[in-house]
Amino acid sequence: MKPLTLNLTVTGGTSILGIVFKIFKKGSTVPIIEMTKDGSFSHEFDLEDKTEYDLYIIGSNPIADNKKTVIKLDCDNFTFDSTSDKNPVTKTGKAYLVTYSFNTN
Repeated sequence: MKPLTLNLTVTGGTSILGIVFKIFKKGSTVPIIEMTKDGSFSHEFDLEDKTEYDLYIIGSNPIADNKKTVIKLDCDNFTFDSTSDKNPVTKTGKAYLVTYSFNTN
């Protein structure tokens, strides 16, 4: 198993609509895990070796002048697809969709 930690930090309050994250094995339409949070959190996944995954993170920022969300993945020796968002990524708008496609090698 390969560990992956999703760290999400919300500044300026809590998300007004919530933060949803879903992870899928490549090609599947059924998520391995799906959760909704309303503020900062850290979640650890134990993923299969040599498997491709898609991770989607959808959320809204707080209603505040200093609103922002920082999303960071901690993992070793994963190969990310060129279509993936940057890691880490900072979102300062009202809402966001962040996607990562990767192989656990």
